[in-house]
Amino acid sequence: MAIDIGKIFTATAQSTRSFLITNGQGCYIPAYQRPYSWDRENVDRLYEDATHGLSMLLKQRDTISFLGTIIAIHDTKYKTIQPIYKPEVASKVMTIIDGQQRICTFMMTNIALHDQISKLKMRFKKGTGAHLEWIVDQAERIIAELEDSIVIDMKTGDDLFRYYPRVIRSFDDVWSRRKGQAKYESPIARLIWDYFQYADSTQSKAYRYDPKDEKGKALPTFQTVVETFKHVQKRVRDYTGNKASEVDFPDLLAVIQSEQLIDAIWGFDLPEEVTAYVSENSEDEFYESFCHIFRSIIFSQYLSNRMAFTVVTTESEDDAFDMFEALNTTGEPLTAFETFRPKVIDAEGIQNYEGSDSFNAMKRIEAYLDAFKKAEQKQKATSEMLVPFALAETGDKLQKRLNDQRRYLREQYESADLKQLDEKRLFVKRLADTASFMKYAWDVESGKVPSFDPLEITDAAAIAAFDALRELKHHVTVAHLSTFYGRAIDAEDEDERKARTQDFVDAIKATAAFSMLWRGAHGNTSNIDSLYRDLMRQGLTDPKVPPMAKRPKDKTGYVSIGNYKKALRALLEKKGGFTSKEEWVKAAARQPIYAHSAVITRFLLFAAADDAIPDTTSPGNIKTGRSGIAPMLAPSQWRNTDFLTVEHIAPRNSIKGWPDELYEEPDTINRLGNLVLLPQEANSVVGNRSWAHKRLFYQVFASEDEESFNSALAKFAAEGLNISKKANEVLSASSYLTLCKAIAQKEDDWTLSFVEERSKRIAELAWDRIHPWLVHE
Repeated sequence: MAIDIGKIFTATAQSTRSFLITNGQGCYIPAYQRPYSWDRENVDRLYEDATHGLSMLLKQRDTISFLGTIIAIHDTKYKTIQPIYKPEVASKVMTIIDGQQRICTFMMTNIALHDQISKLKMRFKKGTGAHLEWIVDQAERIIAELEDSIVIDMKTGDDLFRYYPRVIRSFDDVWSRRKGQAKYESPIARLIWDYFQYADSTQSKAYRYDPKDEKGKALPTFQTVVETFKHVQKRVRDYTGNKASEVDFPDLLAVIQSEQLIDAIWGFDLPEEVTAYVSENSEDEFYESFCHIFRSIIFSQYLSNRMAFTVVTTESEDDAFDMFEALNTTGEPLTAFETFRPKVIDAEGIQNYEGSDSFNAMKRIEAYLDAFKKAEQKQKATSEMLVPFALAETGDKLQKRLNDQRRYLREQYESADLKQLDEKRLFVKRLADTASFMKYAWDVESGKVPSFDPLEITDAAAIAAFDALRELKHHVTVAHLSTFYGRAIDAEDEDERKARTQDFVDAIKATAAFSMLWRGAHGNTSNIDSLYRDLMRQGLTDPKVPPMAKRPKDKTGYVSIGNYKKALRALLEKKGGFTSKEEWVKAAARQPIYAHSAVITRFLLFAAADDAIPDTTSPGNIKTGRSGIAPMLAPSQWRNTDFLTVEHIAPRNSIKGWPDELYEEPDTINRLGNLVLLPQEANSVVGNRSWAHKRLFYQVFASEDEESFNSALAKFAAEGLNISKKANEVLSASSYLTLCKAIAQKEDDWTLSFVEERSKRIAELAWDRIHPWLVHE
């Protein structure tokens, strides 16, 4: 079926005046829009564009200044307006998706020009002459046009309340012709309304915007608008007054001599009396004021009629956001959370919101996202929070596309199974739980221990496993882990908190065990993300495990820690094909794991070495020792720079001194049996050396006392092996490296058969250490 694009959106070029004085049109800033934020530089750039355009008009009749695109929803059904008195709404509401900053700045500029021209006009009351009559007439016409751009005349109403500010903001402001209903409390609407009341009183002093609270104190949230408006007033004076030449405003003599500029600004020739006065009467008492108001009119006319927007209008919020993302190149698109906030406020009711459970949950989300100062960082953080949230909430695979995420939050919040306010509050709370998980655990700075606040996690192996998942960027697991985290932080008493915290710890270990065992044997991801998503969305049928998502489609979701472990174990066996330790070890021992993932390689080596000791019956290998003899699965060890890098014992490229059989299959070098963990500097100096040479390095690293350390160092010279100054410095400064001890005891050759044997032994020990994490006691 053909689509009529014209019904989806329209795009028209409009001058600022044409857009702002559209009959009955009000611009509505939705609550999710960020506050006004333009500063002096933005204002100066706008006015520089205007004076540049004026200068170009001296040469080129058709000069205009393009201000970019305004994207708006023509809200014919008033869906975006909150709160609302429907009979009182402006006849045409344009909800602004993009363009708030420019529109509000033009409001400030027009107010400043209206005030300035009105005051200047008053100076000519005693003057006579055709040129003064003409300038007063022109001033009155411009004043009326500027007023029309600032307010809408609704024709009837309680005194001045018949006039509506052209721009208002959701929640803070309400259009009404009734004094008891109208409310203008946002910084921009209050500026318009205060000025309009001031202008009606015919005061002689220049207007000053200085809003105060009920106690007479300045309002901090108004400060940006207050300061920017003050700057606008100053710059309007500069551009039109005595400093005009300093800011490159065209010289008035050049202006009156330019037919194309006069035609562009007025559309008719200037009276001879005006051109003569400007040219010849600089000593007249009214001359300075005349030139000031003359430039003010020219400046106002150019801003209004020669500066233009492309106004893109839709009737759908989704279409408007799609259009914004397509056209925007320099702006900062609103995050899905920012556009979601007004939905929550509306559901709670603006009067009740701050004391509600939703408010507390939203503050937790904001505490996480507000830590990201740059727009692109905040956008990324929001997306990375919402993707796992959607998976945990409904089992949906939410895309990273901004509009998809906006739509998901809105549609889920307004869905049929969240009709009651309490259900909506729980939805927001679950989103907050995900945000807290991201803030205190998943997104913790690299190198820092996650706090898991408010939970107290002391299980060292669980924290190390969690660190490994983060380094692996195994983001799909956030949905599962944050689910157990949320249950723990929502516990109602201490005993329940303790039990659910243990469930969370067990969930971390089970997740790490499944991920490491799966990828350790497969090498690549082998569709692991889909397995995790399916577990959330649909659960398992054999064994019977329900979906893990809170609200999966057409199903009931709740998975205990026991069922979670059972499900992961079943996936490893049935989908992975590893029904026994022997099957997994066989696959993992043959896998060139380092070629696929350094993180998984490190974790399996850590797991195998945990409380392991050298096997004296098989030099070069390790075996299980007593508990506590050599703990490795701990965050202090995982972050220890002594075990930071993966060293290839037989170098990755064949060199003299190594058996050719090690290089017949390229995968051999990257297997577990050919790898060990070393500090970065040690790894770099051990490098591409012969086995006889490397073995001495490992003996130095494994020396347990000064005597054996010095003896090992002396062997280099005794065996005629030279080392560089750098290598000697690294060896002399090295600390004891426990993982090198077993390798240092191997005196015979490093062969293919030994690499295979050692790969199998490491795989066996790793399985023995982490597979029990998948078994529920």
